[in-house]
Amino acid sequence: MKTFLLVLTLVIANNLSATTFAAKANISGRIVDADGGFPLEFATISAFDSEEILVTGESTDSTGRFLLRLPKGQYKLRIEFIGYSALDTMILVSKDLDIGDIKLSSSAIALEEATVTAERSRLTLKLDKQIFDVGADIISQGGTANEVLDNVPMINVSPDGVVSLRGNSSVKVLINGKPSALADNNALQGIPAANIAKVEIISSPSARYEASGTAGIINIILKDDSAKNGGGQVSASVGIPVDYRLNGSFSRSENKWTYFGNAGLRYSNYFSIGEAERISLLPSGTQILREDLDQDRNDRAGHGFGGVDFRPTDKTTFSASYSIYHQTNDDLSEVNYNYFDGSENLERDWLQSYDYLEPETYHQIEASYAQDFSKEGTKLFILFQNDFWKNDEQELTIISERFPLTTEALRLRTRNIESSNDYLLQGDYEQKLGSNGKLEIGLRGESRIISSDYLAEEKQGSEFQVYRGLENLVDYYERIAAGYAQYAFEKDAWGIQVGLRSEYTNVRVEDTKSETEDIKKSYNWIFPSATVSYKFSTKLNASLGYSKRIQRPRFSQLNPFGGIENPNELRFGNADLNPSFRDHIELKVLYNSDKLTLSPYLTAHFIDGFYDTQVLQDSSGLVTYFPINLDQERILEAGLILTYEPFKGWQFNGETRVAEFKQRGFYEGVDYGNSFQTFSAELGLRGKLPKDFRIQTTFYYYGGQRYLQSYQDPLYGINAGLSRNFLSDRLQVTLNVRNLFALSVYKGGATLPAFTNTYARQWQGQRIGLTVAWDIGADVRVRRARGSIR
Repeated sequence: MKTFLLVLTLVIANNLSATTFAAKANISGRIVDADGGFPLEFATISAFDSEEILVTGESTDSTGRFLLRLPKGQYKLRIEFIGYSALDTMILVSKDLDIGDIKLSSSAIALEEATVTAERSRLTLKLDKQIFDVGADIISQGGTANEVLDNVPMINVSPDGVVSLRGNSSVKVLINGKPSALADNNALQGIPAANIAKVEIISSPSARYEASGTAGIINIILKDDSAKNGGGQVSASVGIPVDYRLNGSFSRSENKWTYFGNAGLRYSNYFSIGEAERISLLPSGTQILREDLDQDRNDRAGHGFGGVDFRPTDKTTFSASYSIYHQTNDDLSEVNYNYFDGSENLERDWLQSYDYLEPETYHQIEASYAQDFSKEGTKLFILFQNDFWKNDEQELTIISERFPLTTEALRLRTRNIESSNDYLLQGDYEQKLGSNGKLEIGLRGESRIISSDYLAEEKQGSEFQVYRGLENLVDYYERIAAGYAQYAFEKDAWGIQVGLRSEYTNVRVEDTKSETEDIKKSYNWIFPSATVSYKFSTKLNASLGYSKRIQRPRFSQLNPFGGIENPNELRFGNADLNPSFRDHIELKVLYNSDKLTLSPYLTAHFIDGFYDTQVLQDSSGLVTYFPINLDQERILEAGLILTYEPFKGWQFNGETRVAEFKQRGFYEGVDYGNSFQTFSAELGLRGKLPKDFRIQTTFYYYGGQRYLQSYQDPLYGINAGLSRNFLSDRLQVTLNVRNLFALSVYKGGATLPAFTNTYARQWQGQRIGLTVAWDIGADVRVRRARGSIR
């Protein structure tokens, strides 16, 4: 009821404003590509008076539309977009006017059989998001979505695929504005870099977005292979160490139908080394454990995607698609464990052979309906999605004792068969209210079932027996029902957006092989959001926003057992783990000029029920890890994002960030209170060299983190790439190097009353890749997510 009254009040205020202030008129229109007819997002429209003085300016939204408010009179409109010829037109403003579609043509100019095009800016800053143009990225060519994200400022992808935003892994990753099983299961390597057009970072999402992800949202926008008469691209990559990749995409448009698809294969080897030392105070005395690791990893993967768009009218689109991704992880490790007493006398020498095999397959079926109604600004979007996947994780550990005896000390085997089935249905509706307002409402329903059948066995004599009781058959049921309403009002220099989202969640966890009772939880939470913005000038604006978010536990945190890689430690799940909630406040300023863009920001996060890990050690030296909820974590951040073009063809971009973390909470009588400060920075350079070569380098530095029981040392590295186009830009050859000079090494440790631990791990050394890509037919377009959060 409160939400209804709030929206009603704003609607009345909006209509009163529209009738009271009649000195200005609304000028609207849509900017589209002259050849393909697709909308151009972020095109700029500037209005100049008779003395060529800039009066106001605006940029287009994701549908290519813009809205200017101008006093009555005559103006020159200038429409510009990078890579297209600028267009000037004169208009006479006497009343509200919809100009309709304005077509821009490509600025490619033929000069002695060469093609010259404008260089795309890699980073675009807006008040509500940051947009990274991946198509202009050289370093990630021939890679996957993991390499793309890892090269975006302030995004880090761990070696096992966990994505973090500004050091926080509680981030929601979307594909074309929609959830994906690949993103939810750290399997983004299933998306080739060649298929990605842009990456959006939304640090303070509004109520229209699903509430999951306390760190914010990362939205990966895929390319659209739609073209007038057909087209596509074929690319092949080779690398050192062994890395073979082959990808292809196609499209064809006939009348009202568009067919599109892509497929690819990948065969990659990775080599990893590491060392660790643990000093334990056991009842029997001091024990020193030193580990040396050598690991060979092999990935064999393939993917396929196909879909169709049907447009019975210019304002109606039906879409359907199916995608499949299969990968087999085959890893072989050799680890030497040396056990010493407090006087450095060798007590035991173990050599572990660890064989890990995990075939996994992901499927996604999607259907959608998008409708633009005749009434200006009225849209409807309906989406159905079904994600289902299965993997069969197998481990075999053989430990040979070499001192004091020569024998087989331990033989373990584990198997974990996991599967998931997820159904999603959602609808989004938006409508303009008056000349300055917009109302958005939506409903969403999601049902998910995850199953895990886990068994660990130890060989005893000639038979295998269950190891330490590690056996379970877990089914996780989750149902979410959500609805939201959001109102935006914009007039002159001011803008306001308020929203309210409600999400009801029902969870049930069953373990048929355990005597414990099923865990059942239901909760309904309200997630408000509000943003106020002010435009000081055409170059300077600012916003202040608030949002509330939720982070539900991942299944890996809930599943009682999840594998035994190291015989000296066990990792457990906590089926009774609760969600955590974040209150987020952000102040952001944006300054834009011809050569310089600056965006300083201040943020405050208050996370209730944040996740931590209880680390314990028993009398034999076995260490166990158990996820827990603690009271609150407070994060204060200040940062600066910038892009600078000192001269034509060259661009610097980067981000610096300082943050203070403070945690408080007790668990089983232990005080987990802690605080620390950290600093991170990234700097990138890209530009044109003689002979039409393009170069790009990126340096990153992620500061250390010091939690109560564990810490991570700073991580830094360099990536670089070189590229050149041939044959009228249809052939592109790219050479890139990741982890140049093998600088990136993960270091850290743990400090507890019972033991201390240090480690250093180089997950992969320097990797060199060569990619050749050939464009067939028409250009590749950016595939929009119609409706939804877009």
